[in-house]
Amino acid sequence: MRSIVLRSYIVLLLLSLATEVDLFPLKIFSVESVPFSFFFMIIGMMMPLFFWQRFLLFLRGKRTLLILGALFLLSGLVSVLLSPLPRLHGAKVLFNYGLFLGTSFSLLFLLSLERGLGLFFLKTIAAISVLYALLSMIEVMDRDFLRFLADTFRGGEQNIVHGWLRPGATFLHPNIFGCFMSLGILIFIYLKERLTVKNSVFFPAVLTLCLAMTLSASRNAMLILLIPLVILFFNKKTAPTALVVLLVTLFLLAAMALLQSRFTDLRNVRVNTGKTPTNPVGMRNQLMTKTPVAFNTVGTRLMLWESAIRMLKDHPVLGIGPGGYNRALKEYASPSLLAVEKKKIDREYLNAHNGLLNLLAEFGTAGATLAILFFLLLFRKIIQQQGPVFPSPVYAIVLGIVLSFGPDAFFFSRFYMVISLSLLFFFALHKDVSPSAGATTPKEPIF
Repeated sequence: MRSIVLRSYIVLLLLSLATEVDLFPLKIFSVESVPFSFFFMIIGMMMPLFFWQRFLLFLRGKRTLLILGALFLLSGLVSVLLSPLPRLHGAKVLFNYGLFLGTSFSLLFLLSLERGLGLFFLKTIAAISVLYALLSMIEVMDRDFLRFLADTFRGGEQNIVHGWLRPGATFLHPNIFGCFMSLGILIFIYLKERLTVKNSVFFPAVLTLCLAMTLSASRNAMLILLIPLVILFFNKKTAPTALVVLLVTLFLLAAMALLQSRFTDLRNVRVNTGKTPTNPVGMRNQLMTKTPVAFNTVGTRLMLWESAIRMLKDHPVLGIGPGGYNRALKEYASPSLLAVEKKKIDREYLNAHNGLLNLLAEFGTAGATLAILFFLLLFRKIIQQQGPVFPSPVYAIVLGIVLSFGPDAFFFSRFYMVISLSLLFFFALHKDVSPSAGATTPKEPIF
């Protein structure tokens, strides 16, 4: 009975996080809305109370990590209190950080209660990734379904670049969706080497995920897939699989480039009257006409990084305050960035597009240092747990997670943060994982 309850909870938690849907507003506490996943996250953090003795033993070897996590949240609280921005908003964002850590720790404890639950957790993530890949394909083909997903989960947003729809399924942005697809592929490779996954399941699943990742048009997703695949070439066991996945990915990327070429003429549709417009949209069009390279996504990200550095210079120790980056952009962003991204800034959609710079801008050197120490300790434990065989599927997944926060900062996504932290905790602290890929192979194939 306990096994059924635990497995059902894992599935419901991951699905509720993946839906990214809000239930109802709660304006009295300056909280925009209560997410559907909130109740499952709270239930998960209460479940260790039913296993109190085992929970205390579980925590005993993780005191240093818990202390660093608590100090990070404490530094964030001090930053909230001293921030020049509204305190309630910062407190809400800091509460989300606590939820991320608490949910991931409690999930790791639940996985320790029964042998095999850890692998069930990974297989659940893999299955959900395939399900959402299929949703994205329906989204691309069915306009009514697209509108339903956009209106229900993304506030009506439809991400279209050069006339090409970027699907996101139920996620807030195609980048989150694309990165999850890439992680799903890496997890499938891990399961194939760690266990025996039938080729009749593995290759169709990976092909589906590769196609969905390609449709997302996320360069971040390509980065966190292609680099780990190259590393897996140095492992004799994973090299054949990595080569096949890489060739499939490159073929799909080339095919997508050919399909998108018919829309490239839309890039140059700009109106330049020769006069300097006074409204932001007109200014954006004229500036893009004169210097188109400066206002692609790479150019805007460089300006976002510069803004983060300016915030750090003014608030070096404690930062601008948790969740304060977007709100501070009106003061710290360059006129060009304000003109190009005004709509996103007004809707509070932007972050620093770099995990470290986002932490430095919002938490200062104090909070960022604690966060870095926290993850360095995690990585040390991963090496102790997995061994020094770096070109393995475990390190490919870890590298994919780290790389995903290089060109982006997914701290606003409940799903991606809990998945990332839970995977890092799993490979660093879970005792039911063998040190090397393929070390233990069951006689019967899974799936």
